[in-house]
Amino acid sequence: MRRILAIAVLALLLVPSLAGALSVNDVAREVRCPTCNMPLDVSNAPLANDMKQYIAEHIDSGWTKQRIIDGLVAQFGRGVLATPPKSGFDLIAWIVPGAAVAAGLALIPLITRRWARRRPRVEGGVAVLDAADLRRLERELERRGA
Repeated sequence: MRRILAIAVLALLLVPSLAGALSVNDVAREVRCPTCNMPLDVSNAPLANDMKQYIAEHIDSGWTKQRIIDGLVAQFGRGVLATPPKSGFDLIAWIVPGAAVAAGLALIPLITRRWARRRPRVEGGVAVLDAADLRRLERELERRGA
């Protein structure tokens, strides 16, 4: 039974590669239109249509996905890529957002502890204020004219 299952899984994995059917949308998802800055697979700008035609012609010529994308980059520049490359200076575009999220998550415990310490102590249902809290309360009351 395991052998049959393994063969079935392997067959499912190989079917797309055996078909080798590269479509225009497979490539178009990887690039964007230089005029409207939208992903090429959803753009209907005249230049986007020309780019889709370029992709279709080169798919028919047997070009690989990467070779077609490289051709578009050579013609329009690296700005045509939907996502920045994960190498060189462009690696910053991938690292900075992740680092910002990690830093924010790391700060949550520190901030919540600080907020918890700022809460007034409660004894017998009444808040006990320290000297700094009393001065702050007096300044606020004076400012409001109470």
